[in-house]
Amino acid sequence: MPVFWLGVVDLTIPRRPPTHFFVRSSHFVTAEATFGFTRMVEAGIRPEELRRVFFTHHHFDHNCDFAYFFLAGWVLGRDFPLEVIGPRGTEAFCRGLFDVVYKEDIDTRRFHPSYTEHGREWIARDVLEERLTLEYEGFRIRMVHVLHKSHIIDNLAFRVEAGGRSLVVVGDTMVCEPLMSLAEGADLMVHECTFPSDRIDSADWGGFHTRPRDLGRWAKERGVKKLLLKHYAVQKGVAVEPMVAEVRSTYGAENLIVGRDLLDVEV
Repeated sequence: MPVFWLGVVDLTIPRRPPTHFFVRSSHFVTAEATFGFTRMVEAGIRPEELRRVFFTHHHFDHNCDFAYFFLAGWVLGRDFPLEVIGPRGTEAFCRGLFDVVYKEDIDTRRFHPSYTEHGREWIARDVLEERLTLEYEGFRIRMVHVLHKSHIIDNLAFRVEAGGRSLVVVGDTMVCEPLMSLAEGADLMVHECTFPSDRIDSADWGGFHTRPRDLGRWAKERGVKKLLLKHYAVQKGVAVEPMVAEVRSTYGAENLIVGRDLLDVEV
């Protein structure tokens, strides 16, 4: 199961998106869609071949490039509907973009001889179930709701299983039992490392994110075999290495991966 990271920092650092995605065989799955389109092309991935998008949550730093991704994929030759799966609001998000905001743009382009009717279509699903498992060609995706100030926004984490291997993808989250259970024994977990623990403890919004030292501790306790860090808030002056050191102090160094742009990992 090849896994590619287009970018690993948070927010608006030029050319450095927090987008990450994974690819298996000829069936493509992408998780998140932020500032990543040009990096996707740079990485040799053809956007028009991507079949599914999975959103963890609908904060702007996790979805704001999606319209460009969708429309450019259509223009480049996608000839099938794009499947979009995410938390509550995903269907309304797509409908607002493509049936309202970009409707006239789409209507003016739809008669171009090389733009297919199916390629401009989308199929969205809001995941309202507490837990959900979807089966695709050769792989299975399990998803649960996790806490990112849950009373404000719905939020998902995903476990992808294929060929006897497992990958857990987490957006932004607090420590919670559904996530820890989902990640049990995973071959690789990709998890946010946004702020150092002292900054989380001293901020009134501290509960939005996971303390690095807590992440390392529970990942080790739950048998996560490899842990990859991403979503660093460097735009707020946060240094990455002290956060990595926190995770290392509780998880260990041998199987800890510090995410970087255009990283390619085999799970």
